[in-house]
Amino acid sequence: MKIINIAGLVAAALAIATSGSPVSAADLGNPHGGSIKDDGYAAAPVMGGPAGPCYVRGDLGHSWARVGSASFPVTNSTTDNTTTPATVTYAYAGDTITDTSLGNSWFGGVGLGCGSGSRGIRGEVMLNQTGSRNFTGTPLDYNPIIIGTPPTPITDPVHTSIKSTTLMFNGYKDLGTFGRVTPYLGAGVGVAYNKTGDTYFTGNPALPNTIEGASRMSLAWSLMAGVGYQLSERAILDVGYRYMDYGKAESGRIDNTGSVNPALRINDLAAHEFKVGLRYHFGGSDQTASYQPMK
Repeated sequence: MKIINIAGLVAAALAIATSGSPVSAADLGNPHGGSIKDDGYAAAPVMGGPAGPCYVRGDLGHSWARVGSASFPVTNSTTDNTTTPATVTYAYAGDTITDTSLGNSWFGGVGLGCGSGSRGIRGEVMLNQTGSRNFTGTPLDYNPIIIGTPPTPITDPVHTSIKSTTLMFNGYKDLGTFGRVTPYLGAGVGVAYNKTGDTYFTGNPALPNTIEGASRMSLAWSLMAGVGYQLSERAILDVGYRYMDYGKAESGRIDNTGSVNPALRINDLAAHEFKVGLRYHFGGSDQTASYQPMK
């Protein structure tokens, strides 16, 4: 009879443990000693929120680029074969490039950020890459003159390409949440690594060589505005505009014959950019189990 009673008690205890039903026996202990009735406390684990303040993000967009100014020094020579020996004189013409244009391209980026939900302030680090953008412009004519030979009108367009990689530190201010939509403003500062391709001239038989490309590090900054749309507890669709100043770029000086040339310099390399991205928040940290008063 005693064995049967013990087996029955064990079976009942297992049934209670696996069913998750509340236990009402007054003599079951708690961590504070005595029974649950004694102080009214029960173990209740408290879990953290589903989304934490930090996130990863990815962006993809289109860049409409422009150039503020560009320069390429031009020095013309005059050869006089009527003297013995022949004399050569040089005159600096200037370095202005007119009719500049810079092609459009795609750009993309990845980043990591954190924010304060209560104050609507976010900060992040972003690594971005643009596609190749074709640059063209018209420098001053390079036209060596030989006295006694009629000059030939020469056009002198210059061509190269530019790719930019940027590392930006961005700050944002969320302007309030309206349903699932949160508009924001932002600004960023960082560095741009601007790489030019080969530089060459067309329309000028006096400049048949190709100048090698080069890379230059430059200060970069940006201004931003956009909206975030809450897709789920952790995912936010980000649609925005960015004005991006990539700084300066320049060519090399050695051409394909080994000769040294002036460098093509491009200033105020900037773009109007529109992007679509996704911000995905990490989960909040779980809190350890705590004991809470039973009601």
